[in-house]
Amino acid sequence: MALTVCSRKLDSQPANVKEDVDPAFVNDQYWLLFPFHVVWDEGADVQDLGRHKRPLGKGSARRVVVKYGAAGGYAPGDTWELYVGADHRVAEFIYHGGGSGIQKRPRVLIATDHRGTADGKPVRVFFSHVSVKLMGSDKWVNAQ
Repeated sequence: MALTVCSRKLDSQPANVKEDVDPAFVNDQYWLLFPFHVVWDEGADVQDLGRHKRPLGKGSARRVVVKYGAAGGYAPGDTWELYVGADHRVAEFIYHGGGSGIQKRPRVLIATDHRGTADGKPVRVFFSHVSVKLMGSDKWVNAQ
């Protein structure tokens, strides 16, 4: 789909765009837009495992496990566990990198401002009003 078109355009970009800028943006948009990837990505094994106790919060939620095979996803073999509330929003999620079965403690780094060119014209993609709430806290902290 759109990713194929982007990769063709990416082939003609300088090395720093292919090796640094694009991977950083892919990582950011996966963390920010992951629920959409459950629908968009081909090659993902998506299983609705019913209601389970939430690992961090109180109560239960629908547990949806998304596992990528050898192709697709941010990295092949990645597994994501989503805990979806009654309001159909992701309440919690766990990331298992590379399908190793060992949960990694990922750093959630989100670049909120990307500048570049498209069809020879300047383009800017940015996210605003990004906040985080640490486990055990009631306070939201604005991303900086």
